[in-house]
Amino acid sequence: MANNDKFQLYKSAFDLTVYIEECYRNFKRSDKYTIGGELRTLFNDFLIKVSTFNDRAESEKAAFCDELLKDLDKCRIKMTLCQELSVFKGYKSWYHAAEMLFDIYQQCEKLKKHFEGPGQNQRGKKLL
Repeated sequence: MANNDKFQLYKSAFDLTVYIEECYRNFKRSDKYTIGGELRTLFNDFLIKVSTFNDRAESEKAAFCDELLKDLDKCRIKMTLCQELSVFKGYKSWYHAAEMLFDIYQQCEKLKKHFEGPGQNQRGKKLL
């Protein structure tokens, strides 16, 4: 885990994971140990995956961003299901988490475009 303190994607993923943990405390008991637990696991696994981003070779980072985007889609689907089942305490808490998730999605897309850009290896430009 190389220098994640300055990596904006990691910071955003960490903040969202903490927020999901805070929301989890307010879930009903019946939801807490079923869909709520699945939601927590998805976000915790995503955070761990993001923490390995800087360990990847430059040539692998665009493909890794694709993996992260797929994982974010899983998180989005699970969050939408939670909203439909009224798992979150209120709409505002779900909406705040959804905004954070959308921000992370945009960051991943920007990183993907950056690393799949033409001539990136020749310029030697580093984003992180």
